[in-house]
Amino acid sequence: MTVLTFATFGLLAATVSANLKALKIGTTPGGYTKPARGWGSWGIQSGGYLSSDDFNQQHIQPQCDAMASTLRGLYTVCALDSGWSFDGGDENGVIRYNSDKFDIPNFANHLHRQGQQLGVYVVPGAFTSDYDKYVAGTKTKIRDICDGDYSFGRCYLKYDHPDTQKWFDSNAKQFAAWGVDYIKLDFLTPGSPSPGTNLRPDSAGEVIGWHKAIAKSGRKIFLDISWKLDRSKPYFDVWEQNSDAMRVDVDLNTYSSTPFTSWDRIQKTIEQYRQWAVAALSYYDVTHTHPDLDDMMVGNAQNITGLTDEQRRTVFLHWIGASALLKLGSDLTKLDSYGISLLTNTHALSAADFTAQYAMQPRNPGSGRSDPQQLQSWISGPSPSGEIIVLLTNYGKDQGSGGWGGGHDSTQTVTVSWRDLGVSGPFICRDVLSQQVVVSLLGLKASLTAGASNMYRCTRLLPGHHFASRYRV
Repeated sequence: MTVLTFATFGLLAATVSANLKALKIGTTPGGYTKPARGWGSWGIQSGGYLSSDDFNQQHIQPQCDAMASTLRGLYTVCALDSGWSFDGGDENGVIRYNSDKFDIPNFANHLHRQGQQLGVYVVPGAFTSDYDKYVAGTKTKIRDICDGDYSFGRCYLKYDHPDTQKWFDSNAKQFAAWGVDYIKLDFLTPGSPSPGTNLRPDSAGEVIGWHKAIAKSGRKIFLDISWKLDRSKPYFDVWEQNSDAMRVDVDLNTYSSTPFTSWDRIQKTIEQYRQWAVAALSYYDVTHTHPDLDDMMVGNAQNITGLTDEQRRTVFLHWIGASALLKLGSDLTKLDSYGISLLTNTHALSAADFTAQYAMQPRNPGSGRSDPQQLQSWISGPSPSGEIIVLLTNYGKDQGSGGWGGGHDSTQTVTVSWRDLGVSGPFICRDVLSQQVVVSLLGLKASLTAGASNMYRCTRLLPGHHFASRYRV
C-alpha cells in the first residue's frame, strides 16, 4: 500500500476560503443549544390513520413507550397535536386538557420517569366561548382583549392591551404546572395560508406573548412556531428573537390514511429550506432559531410512509444537515428494521450535534452558487478547527415543487470541488452512515440514484500528516 504525504503532492494544509460564510445557529431565546428530538402525533392523526376517537392517552402512550425502548431513548419529546384540549377554557379562559382523552399531569409524569418530555399543540387567540370570563388576576373580560374572530373558535387578541400578556402568562403557568416541555404554536401569520379559516394578516404578537409568558413560567419550554412563516427581515427578526424553532413550509402530510407523505412534498420542503438558509445567511452572522422542516416520515416501510428506502435516507440526512428538529411523524409501534437502523445511527446523531451549531447551506456543484438544482451539494460549517459536513444529493425529476424544473429520474454522478464548497483541501472524510473513509485532494463525488443522498463528515489534513488509503477525487 502506498503511503501518501503532503510532500508527495507539494500541498499545504486545508484552509477555509474567505468566500464561505458559515450558517451559524446560536443559543435560542429559550436557552437551547440544539433543537428538539422526538415524535409528534400529527403524522398518524392527519389522515385518519389514527381515528379522532382513538386519539387518547391509551393509544398515544404506547407510541412514546416505543420511542423510549425501540429507539433507545435517543428521541425524547412526545408531542400531542390538535385534539388534546377542550374547546373552551377554565374559569379564567385558560386552556384545559380534555379529561375524556388525557390526564395531562399523569401523562407528563409517565414520560418524565422514562427520560422523555411532553409537548402540546396550541393555536392563536383566546376562546370565543370565554368572552364573559375574566383574565386571571384582573377585572378585564376576555372579550375586552379580543378584536375579531379566527373562525375556529378563537379570537384575535389585542396585543397592545395591558392584560393580554396576563392571558398568555396564565396559560404558560398552567402548562408549566402540568409539566409541559414543548409547545407547537400553529397557524401563525404572515406566511401561513388560510384554508377554510379566517387568519388575521399578522399574528406575530402571539409569538412574542408566548415567549414572554414562558420566560415567566418558571419552567424551560421549547417554543416551535408554525407553519410556513414570512422570511422578510422584519418578521424573521421576530421569529429568531422569540422562538426556538420555526417552520419553513406547510405540512408534509398527504392527509390520507396512507401513505403519510410523498416525494414531491419532500422536494418542496427542501426547496423551502434552501430559501430559509439563503435568507438567514443574508441577514445574520448568527441566527438564534432552528429551522423546522416538519415531521420526519422515515420510520415505517414504503406502504405506510410513501417513500422508498433511498428517499427515507435522504430525508433523514437532510433533516440532520438542516439543523432541523428531528421530530418523527411515523407509527412508532410499526418501525421496520431499516427505519430503526437510520434513527439509531449514532454517527448520524453525532453529525446532528455538529449541524445544531452549523446548519447546511447550498453550494452548487460546478459554480458554488446557491440556486436550486437537481444535482445538489450542501455544506455545514466550517467549525473553527476546519471541520465540515458535506451532503450530496440527486433529487431526480422535479415533480412540480422542487424549484429546478425538469430533471431526470436516473442514476447520475454528483461531483463537487472544495472550491465549489468554499473551502480548500485536502480533507479526510467519512461517509456518516457507512463510515467508509474517503481521502480527497480536490473534492467529493458520488454516483446516486434519483432520490438518493450521501453525507460526509470531513476533517482537514495538516502539513506532514501521513495517510494510507485509497485515493479518491
